[in-house]
Amino acid sequence: MHEIPPGWDITREGPSYPLAADIAFSDVQPEQYLGLFITGGRAPEYLRYDQHLMAITRHFFAHNKPVASVCHGVEIIAAADVIRGRRVATVAKCALDVTFSGGAFVNEGCVRDGNLVSGRTWHDNHLFMREFILMLAAAESAS
Repeated sequence: MHEIPPGWDITREGPSYPLAADIAFSDVQPEQYLGLFITGGRAPEYLRYDQHLMAITRHFFAHNKPVASVCHGVEIIAAADVIRGRRVATVAKCALDVTFSGGAFVNEGCVRDGNLVSGRTWHDNHLFMREFILMLAAAESAS
């Protein structure tokens, strides 16, 4: 977990809540899933090198399925090369990832561009998650 303590201008990292995975990226069959949520934190910095995750991410964009990204999650969708020409919100220090990948950084709590909804940080959960749930409901109704 990383937060900016009062009076600091950089983040301080500390332990958070570990979650055990019950499936490997290589075993995911993305056609069995309605939507994709890409969280932030430090993991995307490392996970973006996994080619199975890149294939999963590209599947959701190629099939116009709902995708939500928050904070450093943008590092995954940027690495998957799926944000060219799109408006994307993320934490300000990841704006460069968006622009280098052909997207347009937007400093707002909820940005929807097609099948992608994004937020800056977990502080925006109440904004972009509402939209993501609506997108999932519409996708379920259409299937």
